Amino acid sequence: MRKEKEIFKIYKEVFDLSTEKTIYKLSNDGYIDYFIGPISTGKEANVFLAKNPEGESIAVKIYRIETSNFKNMWKYIAGDERFSNVKKRRRDIVFAWARKEFKNLELAKRAKASAPEPIACRNNVLVMEFIGTNNIPAPIAKIAPPKKPETWFKKIFKDIKRLYQKANLVHGDLSEYNILNNKEKPVLIDFGQGVLFDHPNANQMLMNDVKNIANWLKKLGLKLPSIDELFKFVVGKNGRI
Repeated sequence: MRKEKEIFKIYKEVFDLSTEKTIYKLSNDGYIDYFIGPISTGKEANVFLAKNPEGESIAVKIYRIETSNFKNMWKYIAGDERFSNVKKRRRDIVFAWARKEFKNLELAKRAKASAPEPIACRNNVLVMEFIGTNNIPAPIAKIAPPKKPETWFKKIFKDIKRLYQKANLVHGDLSEYNILNNKEKPVLIDFGQGVLFDHPNANQMLMNDVKNIANWLKKLGLKLPSIDELFKFVVGKNGRI
């Protein structure tokens, strides 16, 4: 009973009338058939497992309009030329944030970084590839750390480099909480705060990503190059690790 109450509370917070209308339009456009249940609950959004009309599993990320910290979101939108016309109003900022994550995922996939495939975005709803097996979502790396951290070290830093050098993109909030362990392969998620490398805060955000991942991998027993060496690997053309 307690679990049912918790699920009901999640649905009540997320599925307001505006969001229901958005989902209805996405359904009419052939992206969503029906919902199965919640995957995760974050500070700003909830992710749900759903099915498309072909019966394939998809992930639907819904940003909460009324309870999102739009002031924090604005810090990452301001300075991004792609969203220079966004008005500083809660609804506009939340909608822009969803579009921002969609566009960042597109850039990540073009750069061949490990990330979910973006499928559609409308208002505060983002439809993307489901990462998991048999309707069971892949766990985050914090809960399910890799069995071979050395392999993950190379894969993750190559992805950070691909994002920076091929997509001109910095994730900006990378940690073991924003990486999925999909059959022992890392998949980067939560790209909403990502910025282009000409953003005023891009270098500092990149350095934070490098430090966060390096510190986490060190806790798993790895001996790594220095933070400066790792940073140079990401931004340099011929760096090696």
